[in-house]
Amino acid sequence: MFDITELLSVPSDDILTKGGRGGGGSSGSSSGIRDSWNAPPLVKAIFAFQVIWFILLLSESLMILTRLKLISKSARSSKAPYVLAALVALVTSLFYLFAGIRLRTSYSSLPSTSNLRTSLNLSTVTGFLYDVILSFLPLIFLWIGHLRGLISSSVVTGSASRNNSFVSSTWKKILDWSFVIVVLALSVAYSALATHVNNMNFDRELTTTEQLNYRNTLTGLNRAVEAFFILFLINVVVTLICLKVAQKRAKIADKVVTLLLSVSVPFLILYALEMLVAEIYSSTQLFYDAASFALALVIIEGTVHFMAFMGLILTMKYASAPASAHFSDYSAVSNASNAKGAEAYGGSVGYGGGYQVNQQQQPAYPIVVVATPYQTPPPPMVPPQQQGGGWSAPPAGPPPMAQYPQGYPYQVPYGHPNTQSWQR
Repeated sequence: MFDITELLSVPSDDILTKGGRGGGGSSGSSSGIRDSWNAPPLVKAIFAFQVIWFILLLSESLMILTRLKLISKSARSSKAPYVLAALVALVTSLFYLFAGIRLRTSYSSLPSTSNLRTSLNLSTVTGFLYDVILSFLPLIFLWIGHLRGLISSSVVTGSASRNNSFVSSTWKKILDWSFVIVVLALSVAYSALATHVNNMNFDRELTTTEQLNYRNTLTGLNRAVEAFFILFLINVVVTLICLKVAQKRAKIADKVVTLLLSVSVPFLILYALEMLVAEIYSSTQLFYDAASFALALVIIEGTVHFMAFMGLILTMKYASAPASAHFSDYSAVSNASNAKGAEAYGGSVGYGGGYQVNQQQQPAYPIVVVATPYQTPPPPMVPPQQQGGGWSAPPAGPPPMAQYPQGYPYQVPYGHPNTQSWQR
């Protein structure tokens, strides 16, 4: 979170916090190219990039909504983080839209009290929109990590309720939501105080002491938000890397986690570095080209936002598919459309369907694990009993479900002498 508007000179009495954060609205002198919009070329470039990011992020938001149909209806929990991603992408696009409008209003060829008040109101809007981005963008990746961790656990243990991964454990979820609450509370406090200072400065001239006190308070809040947000991003990166390492050790292939690590995570790392470097550089350098610095921040943060959501879009094709594993004595065949039926008979439930078996529960006969498309399974085949040199008929009716290692699918005797008839 960085207050770009403090980088540029402001043609008004708004001294402290006029403008949005993190690539939001900016202000500057009225000198420059003399055309219908009297603004310097770099300010026009900032405005152009804000319009570009608005269009691209709005397109990504609509793309996420249209691609939700790729996720199986039975895997409802897998849709939830992508619905949140569509909302956050929409909020991000609106942030760039209002920031561009505010920038255009601040550099109006006919400055007036009405334009100044409009600029202050738009500054408040962009500030609160940026608070939503900071708080919920990392949560999307952590939420997907929780779900993929449960799927990986179900592949190994045969049940989604038996979790052996810290990524989807209860304490990890509490930690992740704590980051959301802390970042949201601090960023909202910053926005509220900045709005209060702007309104006071608009109504009357603040004294030098008041300016220094408010500026120090805002700087402290700003750095606190940046520190917790960087830790939040580190939490996301470490979580996805640890999940991938655990899946690799268990010989599990998960394209969702692989795509996130390949596409989105590098730009999340860039986001944290950009925020850290921008704060250090602006705090240590007394003289630098403020307009160029602001333009660089808009380009970097816009690229980060765009690529973060692009990585999420690429994973939607595989969101409802369970992670796959290879066992020496088993063959696993997944059917995502039968997730509800698999859940009813002991399969991996709630996160994409399919069925996996624990090797520790291997019966006397090697079995083939298949998720059939039938909601009502056919009568099971049981090993026949030899009596007097012949093969007896199986007992009438299926045995109780408790006799099966996982309940469903059923055991098929290996090397049965005749699968068409019970008589030999």
